[in-house]
Amino acid sequence: MKKLFSLLAFLGLLASCTPGAAPPILTEVGDAGYHPGRVVWYNLASPNPEASKTFYETVFGWNTVPYGDDKKKIWVFRDGDQPVALMALYDSDNNSGEWIGAISVPDVAEATDAAKSQGARIMRKPDQIENQGTISFVQDPQGAHFSLIKLANGDPDVKVAPTNQFLGLELWSNDPTQSQGFYKSVIGYETSEMQQGTIDYTVFKMGDMNCAGMLQNPSTAVRSHWLPYIRVADVNATLAKAKTAGAKVLIEPNASIRNGSVAVILDPTGAPLAIQVYNP
Repeated sequence: MKKLFSLLAFLGLLASCTPGAAPPILTEVGDAGYHPGRVVWYNLASPNPEASKTFYETVFGWNTVPYGDDKKKIWVFRDGDQPVALMALYDSDNNSGEWIGAISVPDVAEATDAAKSQGARIMRKPDQIENQGTISFVQDPQGAHFSLIKLANGDPDVKVAPTNQFLGLELWSNDPTQSQGFYKSVIGYETSEMQQGTIDYTVFKMGDMNCAGMLQNPSTAVRSHWLPYIRVADVNATLAKAKTAGAKVLIEPNASIRNGSVAVILDPTGAPLAIQVYNP
């Protein structure tokens, strides 16, 4: 996570599967409507897909379905019959994985142009991807990667994620004030502020809908990045499985952090993620 890396090869894989091999994601995930600002999809850039496959199957019970051929292969993570994420192989300069969330927008080209005007680096220009929709990949001015998407068949329903699926994204920002201005301009977010223990916490909102969160990055040696959360039934039991499967623990469950319901880990490829018990 300390170095910036190019995702161009990874992004190319997402767009280049042959028609017969492209995964039928939009027909399974999308609904009739759109919910701009929501995180509606997740992509894992992995330097070692086999290690990632083993980890996520072991810890969360997902199954992994390959698409494409050996030169242009991607994988779909499924929780039962429900697709939850895509994975593709990429080579980074620090051999580390990363989860990249896709934020729903009404017009991908317009939002991408807005990001560029605010100092972002466009990793992949808007592209029509079979069985997904229109998508671009962006690196914000502080180095955090995300994508902008308009699914061809509508966004998933707004509902609380089942266990072992994604709850949402949280931005760990080295400059929350700058990040707040950037995402307001690009996505159209409103914000609300709160205290979580001793931490100043920002919620990105669209009207009354909470879309994502943000806090000051606790590590000044690491660039800003988006952290995905996966809902679990028992944080300690899941953490034990993750450790056995090769994860590195960054933050153990602690009563001072959301009543001990959260842990933050690096998967075996170095991709950061949080696990949380969430019972609204």
